[in-house]
Amino acid sequence: EYYMYPFDEVRITPAPKGYKPVYISHIGRHGARYALGDGVYEAVRKVLSDAHAAGKLTEAGEDLFVRYERFYPSVANRGGDLTKEGQKQLRLIASTMHREFPEVFKGKTRADVLSTAVPRVMLSMMSFLDELKGLDGDLTYSVDAGRTYLPVLEPDGGQNPFRVKTLIPADAKASSVAMHAALIDSKAFCSRYFNDIDYLESTSGTWKFESDLRTVGLQCLDGEPSDDFSDIFTFDELFGIWEVRNYNGYLYMGRSPLTDNSGCTKNAAILENMIEEADSDLASGGIQLRLRFSHDTAILPLVSYMRLDNFGAVVDDPKEVRNYWRSDKVPMAANLQLIFYRSKRTPEILVKVLYNGHEASLPIPQVAPSFYSWTAFKDYYRNQNNF
Repeated sequence: EYYMYPFDEVRITPAPKGYKPVYISHIGRHGARYALGDGVYEAVRKVLSDAHAAGKLTEAGEDLFVRYERFYPSVANRGGDLTKEGQKQLRLIASTMHREFPEVFKGKTRADVLSTAVPRVMLSMMSFLDELKGLDGDLTYSVDAGRTYLPVLEPDGGQNPFRVKTLIPADAKASSVAMHAALIDSKAFCSRYFNDIDYLESTSGTWKFESDLRTVGLQCLDGEPSDDFSDIFTFDELFGIWEVRNYNGYLYMGRSPLTDNSGCTKNAAILENMIEEADSDLASGGIQLRLRFSHDTAILPLVSYMRLDNFGAVVDDPKEVRNYWRSDKVPMAANLQLIFYRSKRTPEILVKVLYNGHEASLPIPQVAPSFYSWTAFKDYYRNQNNF
């Protein structure tokens, strides 16, 4: 979930003859950020500082303590904040949208824009809009944010007044615990840096320290970070941490048989809203862009619900989840775009689905390479009985 947006070179498949893009419906994750909260940075610092004072660090641990003290000022009091790299990501995505679909921005273009009321998300929205406005002087837009929109922006968000919490059954939790036990050896990791594991276990916890430390050194930070701490982990340790976190994400947000898809089906509300607003906007012609800015906890279950690419995979064996469902495919600034096309020759509306700038596949027939019938799109998802 800390992976950076790839910005690959992508060739968009041309539309069938006579069709031109006229409308875009978008939902995206905020851009690159610092660790989710100050608590992570502070916890690591306190553990190392206290252990240093108590003489509980090995030689390698003392070196880690010095490195972390040098690193800490660059992240202090920045937990949860959008980085400059995050702002840059949103600007690049906006400029790509404008470049790839100039017909949507021809003449006067009106956008309706929503954001969750979280500073990093609102700053992402502002970066995106500022870039678009600079490219299209005729663009006008209305903006809003707040908890009232969470049912269609982040259904499982903690501030959603209508949230129904996802419950994980006991057997699903047991499978997660078993995977953690098989892949994670926090005592072995921490013993390289602490000379008294019982001390660490009683004051902080070996897994919490290892997990927190993996979180602080991010590729999301601005410029050249003074340290990313990746060298203190072995490859197997890094992969194990990712696999455990990835599997937990699958349980909470994927089409897991152990959770009856409950995490991802909630996000049908986002898609229902996108469908309803697209129909209304296409009929009226008054709005050409719907832009929504949210979190990975909205994007990940949404693409799982849509069965987009491999996100619809139903995997029984926990060890196989990593081969089908990957959380790194929802990077910082991840986004889903529905691009709508019209032709003067036929009333049938076509839709192209872009995920992180790439043409994505859906479990419905294509009417042309990378194009779907809008009618078939609506019928398929409305028949899933989650709207």
